[in-house]
Amino acid sequence: MAQTGTFGGFDFDVEVFGDYMAEQNTINTNIIASGVIREDASIMSLIGEKGNVATIPFYTELDANASPALNNDGNTNNEPTDISGSKQTCMLIQRMKAWEAQDFTRELTGAKPMEHIAQQVTHFYQQVWQKELMTEVDAVLQNTDMSSHIYDITKNDNSKLDAETILYAQQAAFGDTASSGGLIVLHSMILAKYKALQLVDYDKYTFNDALRTEVTLPRIGGMTVLVNDAATKASVTLSSGATTAYNTYFLGVGSFVGCRKTNYENPYYTDYDPEEKAGIQKLYTKEGRVIHPNGFSFKADNVTGASPATTDLAKKANWERKFKPENIKIGKMVSLG
Repeated sequence: MAQTGTFGGFDFDVEVFGDYMAEQNTINTNIIASGVIREDASIMSLIGEKGNVATIPFYTELDANASPALNNDGNTNNEPTDISGSKQTCMLIQRMKAWEAQDFTRELTGAKPMEHIAQQVTHFYQQVWQKELMTEVDAVLQNTDMSSHIYDITKNDNSKLDAETILYAQQAAFGDTASSGGLIVLHSMILAKYKALQLVDYDKYTFNDALRTEVTLPRIGGMTVLVNDAATKASVTLSSGATTAYNTYFLGVGSFVGCRKTNYENPYYTDYDPEEKAGIQKLYTKEGRVIHPNGFSFKADNVTGASPATTDLAKKANWERKFKPENIKIGKMVSLG
């Protein structure tokens, strides 16, 4: 039974805790600032209160090369061209986590314990959603049609990182929109290389939260930097054998669509188990989000449960490309550092 009494020796009010959580964002600060995820609350309307799948219709981009303008010469009929459309399917990703009161010993001994615990829970889910996003990026880049979006310099005679390589990698990922910003996800060692090359700038960004928080974020080539060592370290096999490589990812503005599930009945609550460990208090949490690579359709029928596991999101076979490759703003560079 949900408990609104005590947790770790202090009064715990689930509504107040929920307000603290609502004031924060469980998407990483750098990801928000980059504009990579286009938040669209209408997706949850398509999913519904009890659903988990949404089908998002879209019209294909008008292409003056495929359907050129006609000559207004007084003789040519200006027949309307049908605008073709299609749809992409996304699935709600739902995650949950419970903690014991003793997991928050430091937070419980200070002032405003609920606020401090909310900050820790927020940080935890930021890591969760960042992992799911990067899992999807790797999966869709395995699509055969996306091979041109991968700039691999590990097998070149001159595989050294320099000021030019990032420009070529951006061009491979974004084509003629390479200067439109976005997010670059890289390893801390690669960031150090670019710092040594004096290619890292710092810009201030203001979040429109309750406090209008202002942060300073690193940028490379007009893109917001996100350092993620776990997601970017890889291995390649060269003629000399296996060696460490680094994946640097490029995500364009609006390359993902997303929304947060806001209609959970009890997203946060405490409970007391009198039997386990001679009595223990627990905090239960759950979050649901759509984080979907724009231009792909997720094959929800391949998922047996109500939410895809990370392993489901990682499977190449579960993603079907819907946009033309040149309209998908996702790519990566593989380097030896």
